[in-house]
Amino acid sequence: MREMKSYKMGWISLVAGFFLAGFFLNAFASPFPKSFPFSDQRALDEWQEKIFRGKVLYTVKTAGHGQGFLQAHSLSASSGLIHRLKLDINRYPMISWQWRVKTFPGKKIQETARGGWVEQDDYAARVYVIFLSWNIARIQSLEYVWDEVYPEGTILPSPFSNNIKLVVVESGVRNLDQWVKEERNIHKDYQKAFGRRPPRIVGAIALMTDSDNSMSSAETFYKDLKVGY
Repeated sequence: MREMKSYKMGWISLVAGFFLAGFFLNAFASPFPKSFPFSDQRALDEWQEKIFRGKVLYTVKTAGHGQGFLQAHSLSASSGLIHRLKLDINRYPMISWQWRVKTFPGKKIQETARGGWVEQDDYAARVYVIFLSWNIARIQSLEYVWDEVYPEGTILPSPFSNNIKLVVVESGVRNLDQWVKEERNIHKDYQKAFGRRPPRIVGAIALMTDSDNSMSSAETFYKDLKVGY
């Protein structure tokens, strides 16, 4: 459990490392809104990969005419992509994206529904919003997920940290292998999940598909990610 908790807290530790190194001081280089169409082979140049346990294959697939998507294929692995920014959510609280789950990780759904879900913490699709704080121990994260079992709108505590809240924004297999568009108000979601006003600054966003705990496979596609409007 200690090892699992350590690597699943990796997003927060990674952002903390960026913050201590001063990497966010000039992060306003790009104006908002910021769009990530994943439409060319250099689309991941501004993202950093964080490997937790094994490496997920993230591949940009281009379709011409400015169209494309990001394919994520996990084989018993857990790694993600992080993009640092400096977003004032009091001014720009919105984030949107499209995702298409092709294969869910092979979790034991009945056990997941009953609880005791630390070992079941695999998701075909995750979108993270990570908040900055001068107190490293108070860096927090919203984690938007597509889950097979929990109904849309469910807010789950992370089994690894009180500073991470999971928000189920898509549920079940009704839209399996279909593109689904999501749009979220980060400010409102934080208030609902944590019960208080959010920190002003978002320091990073991240994407992850993982299947390491269930030792299975998962595959998802992402496109048209937009933040800060």
